[in-house]
Amino acid sequence: MALLLAITLLTRAALGATVQPDHRAGSALAMISPTDHPLQAQLDRYLAGRAAVRDFAPTGRSRRDYLRIVDGQVRALRRYQTANGELPDPISGKTYYAAPCYAHCVATLAASGVDTDPELLESGMRAMDYSVTALSKGLSAFRDRHPDFYIYPVMLALGQFELVAPTQRLAAWRAALASIVPAKTYATYDNPGNNWQLVHTAGEFLRARAGLTDERYVEHALAQQRSHVTPEGLYLEGGAPFAYDAFSRYFLTGMLHRGLDDPFYRDACWRGARTSLLLQSPFGELPTGYRSAQHIWNEAELACIYETYAAHCAAEGHSEWAGAFKRGARLALAAIDRWIRPDGSGYVVKNRYPVEARFGYEAYSEHVNYNLLACTMLCAAWQVADDEVAEQPAPADVGGFAVVLPRFNMVIANAGGTYVEYMTHGNGKYNRTGLIRVHLAGATPLLSPSDGLLDSTPCPAGRPRVLRETADEVSFEVAFDGWRDTVTLGRGGLLLTRDGEASVDWPFLEFDGQTHTAVTLDGGRLTLARDGHEVRLSAPRWRLEPTLLPHRNGQVRVAVAEGEAPISVKMEVVR
Repeated sequence: MALLLAITLLTRAALGATVQPDHRAGSALAMISPTDHPLQAQLDRYLAGRAAVRDFAPTGRSRRDYLRIVDGQVRALRRYQTANGELPDPISGKTYYAAPCYAHCVATLAASGVDTDPELLESGMRAMDYSVTALSKGLSAFRDRHPDFYIYPVMLALGQFELVAPTQRLAAWRAALASIVPAKTYATYDNPGNNWQLVHTAGEFLRARAGLTDERYVEHALAQQRSHVTPEGLYLEGGAPFAYDAFSRYFLTGMLHRGLDDPFYRDACWRGARTSLLLQSPFGELPTGYRSAQHIWNEAELACIYETYAAHCAAEGHSEWAGAFKRGARLALAAIDRWIRPDGSGYVVKNRYPVEARFGYEAYSEHVNYNLLACTMLCAAWQVADDEVAEQPAPADVGGFAVVLPRFNMVIANAGGTYVEYMTHGNGKYNRTGLIRVHLAGATPLLSPSDGLLDSTPCPAGRPRVLRETADEVSFEVAFDGWRDTVTLGRGGLLLTRDGEASVDWPFLEFDGQTHTAVTLDGGRLTLARDGHEVRLSAPRWRLEPTLLPHRNGQVRVAVAEGEAPISVKMEVVR
């Protein structure tokens, strides 16, 4: 058996370089539709501005880079696997859904020919054994009570294992998967309260496509989930986290790609994909806000969504959008590349603290589980990615628009390489009202505010209004009872003017767990430098608060701009 397995893997390795993307896998319904879009004016400004981009440079990433990251992660995390196939976290001991994600990653590495180590393949099959057996036993088999997150990566793994695993093992897995009783297995069966139901529904859809069940529950659950979809095609749940908007669309897009025949979700996801491109920062990052933000799987889900739409747009004759989605995918991939530890594993949350510190983690964030979640998404991105589609300028490169999202309490604007997020009503836990992110092209993401400031105090609600949108400059205002902020952004920086108050709090990252920001204060000039880049903040005068405050990216200090009302703060790139 071992010899046969080795021969199979060697054969696959020889063919691995020619494995083609499955960009039309099972699609019964074209994914690109002529549906109306509530942000059509912003999309039109983007399309009109593409020709004016003069300094566009491809990221240099390719399809193989997805599995380069996955291989490094798998090699780093494999040490935590137990004899029964589980992968408990080294700090908390929790497993969540690391095993099925690991199985999918190993199966993809083996099937692609990227990593043909027979011992690695056996470890992946042990993880598959554990995952499939637990699903067949039902909810009581899951001590961390997350079976809903097992079935989708298990079914993706099955498709890859069919190329490299012994037939007897495949038959045993299929028999066990056919025995699943959804009502006795999933924690959120028939409960549309959040994304969990959608996650296991995507797995049930793949189980049906594999001939292991029917689609009756899938149709029922998808009908229940429709109320979460906004007019912009985004997925909304409690707290309005952007992380779980894209997370949900990752599963919906995967179903559509594999043949889901549902015009409602086809149109919604096509709207959402384009909305999402408008919201991506020039550094490739998903918008921050509320829970699970700043985790590297945020960009992994974007990469898969965008690669899927790049392939389908190319196949359906929409070359400009194909190039834009390709660019969005590769920017997201580059964003993940910034957060890989020396051992090959990821930093989970975008700071550089050691694993045991769990700094910036949610209660449910785990080093092993969340890194493998990112990797299963990168495997899915690799599977659909087509390097024949070239990068073209995306909205993140072009700018010239502001997007107001009332349901997310957010204004996101982009002009001349300057990108901002302004929260119009703070959520009272993760982000306060006001400017929570400024990303300046030519600098580095953490040099500017990248995640606002934790604040549990009551937050005021503002009334946003877009004032100007051109290729070179965008401005908007947010009015509150007694004061008003006006934000103007363009090439090289931004200007915030507050009318009605005489001070502005400006949080900046001082320490990311490894590197300190160099801070120079000279009267009305505050200069911040890190990673070879420098920005300057100008105000009548500055005062630095003495206390460092913890947030997801590290330790934050608040600089207070003081003067007479109205007061202005100017931010610009120095180098």
